Amino acid sequence: MLSEHSRLIQRFDTCRTAFMLCRVPEKVQPTTPNFRDTVHVTNTMVAVHQLLGPERSVFVTTELSPQGVDHDHCRIQLPDDAIAAENVQVSMLVPEVRLCIFGDDERSVPPVQQVIIWGHETHGCILHTVDELLTHGVRVAVLVDGCASHVKDMHDTAVLQMSRWDGLMVTTAPSAVMQLTRSDARFVKEIVNILKTFGANWAATQLQPKIAAPHSAEGDGDRAAAADNAVAAPSASAATAAAVAASCTTPA
Repeated sequence: MLSEHSRLIQRFDTCRTAFMLCRVPEKVQPTTPNFRDTVHVTNTMVAVHQLLGPERSVFVTTELSPQGVDHDHCRIQLPDDAIAAENVQVSMLVPEVRLCIFGDDERSVPPVQQVIIWGHETHGCILHTVDELLTHGVRVAVLVDGCASHVKDMHDTAVLQMSRWDGLMVTTAPSAVMQLTRSDARFVKEIVNILKTFGANWAATQLQPKIAAPHSAEGDGDRAAAADNAVAAPSASAATAAAVAASCTTPA
């Protein structure tokens, strides 16, 4: 069992974990940078939640109008037991969500000890929800590869601000998965598949660099540079996921 002073996400069987997704209205999604990244992170966390089971975790999502929303339009596949709450305030902790997070002995609802959170917008819903969770003594991990704001500077500033808060970890989806499961022998095969799927889906939706049109008078150096630009560098999250998955399948 990890020490309570550990900086890592607690192992899944030492505490109860909440996965929290803050969703934006459909009309805002096309203008939100990296929205597809949020989709990949969400589906990865859904898979982990389903692997751990309801006795170890709970999946919560809030949005402005959850009723009648077609989640498949953006390839987000929420679990059947997800708690979807309507939210018109800046924090996700509306009464229905507070019940899932802080628990209720009379209703036999167990509290959670740590939260893994991501979504939109970083400087709004994420920032305020994290602050409220920390004030209640809940450990929090923010998945920055699954967060975004419609203005990138707002996202960057919010991440910088939160990174200085005690009790909070800024991390990525692949790292969070490994910290949470600690290569538990019961889940190694499933976790490897989850990380491989995440890496492949992430890489498939990353923007490719633009290649300049060839010049008739270009030299060897120009042609070499153009060739280099033709190959997109893999994203950090995708590369991490691939490396971790490979290490799990490599014999000792």
